[in-house]
Amino acid sequence: MHNTIFLEKVNIDFEQNKIKSNISFSVTAKKPVCIIGKGLSGKSTILKSITGLVKISSGSIKINGVSISDKKKIKDIYDSIGMVFEKDALFDSMTVWENIMFKSLNLKSDEELINNSQIFLKKVGLNKKDAYLYPSELSGGMRKRVAIARAISHQPQFLLLDEPTAGLDPVKTNMIFDIVKKLNKEFEISILAISSDVQSALRYFDEFIVIDKYKVHWKGTANQLLKKPTSLINDLI
Repeated sequence: MHNTIFLEKVNIDFEQNKIKSNISFSVTAKKPVCIIGKGLSGKSTILKSITGLVKISSGSIKINGVSISDKKKIKDIYDSIGMVFEKDALFDSMTVWENIMFKSLNLKSDEELINNSQIFLKKVGLNKKDAYLYPSELSGGMRKRVAIARAISHQPQFLLLDEPTAGLDPVKTNMIFDIVKKLNKEFEISILAISSDVQSALRYFDEFIVIDKYKVHWKGTANQLLKKPTSLINDLI
């Protein structure tokens, strides 16, 4: 059960419509998973259902064997999840180091927090001095990397990424995916990502889930995906 997310026959409430999705898949530390699909296919909604932001109408979502419906036990589990949002969601009024160490502000000295933030900045390919900048002073790629640094700052068991490379050029996109892959190996984090950049994701993820109309259209390995087994997948690649 360690570092495992398991969805079984999950159906999702969306805009008052109960959609019969019957979504089933699992994520482990050994196999980072990437969800792909056309726009408005339900990719982000699935991610939000795992974190409890979107209610499921039936089925089961378990994280490390604990059901998300178990409100008492799941709180501790949610504390072990790092989340990277599509629009990075950095706090503009805070410095980079304050953003990264947000969960620990006022619990430790500024000096210790700054030092800790710089450790995570290095892991995402940024410089120590970047800790003192504000989000408005960062490029789009730097903001994404700071968002990843914040997500891993409390050493989570799970890392969920919603379009982590949105709006980035191919070079920066590959940099972000490379960072994610290295973090998976270093920390043995279970990773579930959503990406619209299928070509880049194919170079970094081994397992793929194709979502269409809130249902699992297909799932398998990168090599299987490259064979374009369906017309929808052919359109995506």
